[in-house]
Amino acid sequence: MNRSVFEKSYIKDIAKEIAGKVCNNCLGRQFAKVSTGMTNRKRGEIIRRAIRLPEPPNCSVCNDLFKNLDKYADISIKKLKGIEFRTFVFGCRLPKEIIKNEENIWEEIGIEHCEPIKSEINREIGKIIEKKAKYRFKRERPDVTILFDFAKNTPSIEISSVFIAGRYKKFVRNISQSRWKKYKESVESVIGKPILKVTRADETAFHGAGREDVDARCLDWRPFVIEIVRPKKRAVNLSKIKAGVNKTKKVAISCLKLGTMDDVRAVKKMRPDKTYSIVVEFEKPAENLDAFKDSIGIIMQKTPTRVLHRRADRLRKRKIKSINFKKIGRKKIVLEVRGEAGFYAKEFVTGDNGRTRPSVAEILKNPAKVISLDVTKIHLGKR
Repeated sequence: MNRSVFEKSYIKDIAKEIAGKVCNNCLGRQFAKVSTGMTNRKRGEIIRRAIRLPEPPNCSVCNDLFKNLDKYADISIKKLKGIEFRTFVFGCRLPKEIIKNEENIWEEIGIEHCEPIKSEINREIGKIIEKKAKYRFKRERPDVTILFDFAKNTPSIEISSVFIAGRYKKFVRNISQSRWKKYKESVESVIGKPILKVTRADETAFHGAGREDVDARCLDWRPFVIEIVRPKKRAVNLSKIKAGVNKTKKVAISCLKLGTMDDVRAVKKMRPDKTYSIVVEFEKPAENLDAFKDSIGIIMQKTPTRVLHRRADRLRKRKIKSINFKKIGRKKIVLEVRGEAGFYAKEFVTGDNGRTRPSVAEILKNPAKVISLDVTKIHLGKR
C-alpha cells in the first residue's frame, strides 16, 4: 500500500478540484488505478488528509449512495430468502442522474486514473453480502445473480439453471421426447417430475442427442441433458432420481451427473448413426427381398410429408450403412437398417409418395407400410 504516491502534486491538484463536492468513495475512485491494496474509501481518506480538505456532508456524484450500502445489502439478502444456493454475483442499474454526475466529473478531471462507479458498488455490496450471509461471490457461473435497481430501490434475482446430464431409454410408444400439448406424457415429464418436486423449480427444458418418433421406442441409451429452470433448491440426489424414474417402467435413465450449458452444446452437436428395427407390411406377398439390399449407399430424402408443417422442405442426402431382414409372414418382414444421423427410416420403407428415393417399396414394386419402429442402437462409439 503506497501512500506516498498520493503526495504527488498532480494528484493533489486534481483532488482539490473535486474534493469539496464528493464523498471519500467518489474521491478515491478517481485515483483507483494509481495504487492497489486498499478500498476507494480508504484511498479518498488518505488523499483528503494530504490536501487538508474535509469531506462534504453530501456527495454530488453518488447522491450519498455509499452511506447506505449495508441497507442495500440487507434488502438483497431478504429477497434471497427461500432460495438455496452457494455462489452469487451482484450487479446494479443506476439512476440516470448518478450516471450523468459521474460523466460530469470525468469531463472535469479526465478518466486516466478512475474506476467506474458501478464496479465499486458491485464489489462493495458483494463483500457485505458475503460477510453477512456467508454466500460466496463468484463472477463466472454463479448460482444466482442479484441485479439491484437503485432507481426503484429493489433487487431482482436471476437463478441459474441446474443441468443434469445422462442417458435414457424409452420403453413405451406414444409419448413424446419433450413436452407437447398433444400428449399427456413425455420423456421430459417422466424424468422431470421428481426433479421439479425436489428442486421446487419453475419448469424444465429437455435437450437430447436427436429424438425418436413419438410412436417409436428407444431401446438403446440416448444422451440427454435436462435443464432445471429457476430451481429454489440446487442439491439433487441423483441416485434417488434415477431409482424413481426407472420404477415407472416407461423410461429408464443412467449415467447421471451434474452438468453445465457446455453439456447441452455437446449433446446438440452429436450426430451418431442409428440402427432401427422396423416391422413392415406389404400390400402384396413379400418376394425378391434380397433386391432392396442394393439400396445400401446413398439415398435422397425430401422433408417427410408428416413433418412439413414444422420443418423446411429440403432435399437431404443420407447414407444407409447396412440392411438385414427377417420374414415373419407372407406379407410381413422385420427390417433392420443402419443409417447416418438425420436418416428418415419410415420414409425409406414407404417412399413417401416419391419424396424418398430409392425406397423399399419402390425397389420391390410393392407398396409398404410401417407397423412399428424401434431404435435399437445408437452408435456412440466407446462408452
